[in-house]
Amino acid sequence: MSRAFALLALFLCLAILQTSFFASLPGVLAYTPFVLASGIYLAQHVGQRFGAYVVAGIGLWVSLLGISTFPAEWVASAAAGATAYLSARHIFSNRSWYGLTACGALTVAAWGGTQAVLLGLTEFRHPEAVSWQAFFAALCATFVLNEILLTVFFSAAKPIREFLGAAFLVSRDRESL
Repeated sequence: MSRAFALLALFLCLAILQTSFFASLPGVLAYTPFVLASGIYLAQHVGQRFGAYVVAGIGLWVSLLGISTFPAEWVASAAAGATAYLSARHIFSNRSWYGLTACGALTVAAWGGTQAVLLGLTEFRHPEAVSWQAFFAALCATFVLNEILLTVFFSAAKPIREFLGAAFLVSRDRESL
């Protein structure tokens, strides 16, 4: 029960930080995908399945709060969460920066591709509501900022592992870093 509570608390802290702090930053920094990068890091480098739930959960979070920037954003986040989990388990190594950033790139591609499909469907009914130029600019900014965050997380792997161990989120005896 304490682990479930710690996971919920971690998700809430990440989601609140994403939707309050990072969303208020100026310019392209507002597109910083903090929760997405955190979930990818947890699923890929730490090897915890709940990282995929974090990625999927942020879409549900913003959809429930009514602050989503895309229609049915939870669908795109669910696709990204599934991609993060499957690519972390079956495609990329969790011991290298290359594996982490490649998993991040594939996850953002799945997230952006699903959003593009949803926007394309929206364009059929409301063509004036869709700006493809703004979408691709935001997607490019998200991609670059995600890769930067994953690099920062990779370089701070030991303190992150110690924090997660202290919060009962990962086993302390599994030293894979």
